[in-house]
Amino acid sequence: MEINRNEQLTIGTTASVVSVEKNNANLRRNSIILINTSTGGQVITISIDAEAVANQGIVLNPGGNWSDSRGDTYYPTQALITAISDLADGKLSIQERTGDM
Repeated sequence: MEINRNEQLTIGTTASVVSVEKNNANLRRNSIILINTSTGGQVITISIDAEAVANQGIVLNPGGNWSDSRGDTYYPTQALITAISDLADGKLSIQERTGDM
């Protein structure tokens, strides 16, 4: 069974959870794509397995993206993913596929 998640999140100046840890032995994250779709110049920083801190980690300028996906012998991170914006009202689009192992 595959679960697809497609949504846009509003990211503020306090770190927030983008995707929870996938620690279920029968369900894994197969892919994740994050795109900074902000139109007001907001820079969004994402962090894996830690609380996001502005401009420390994976920094996405407007239009920037980060992705992680499954390969033949590789699974993307299953850890918690958080984000923070340098300005209020940042926009982060997410597409995430989670499925059986």
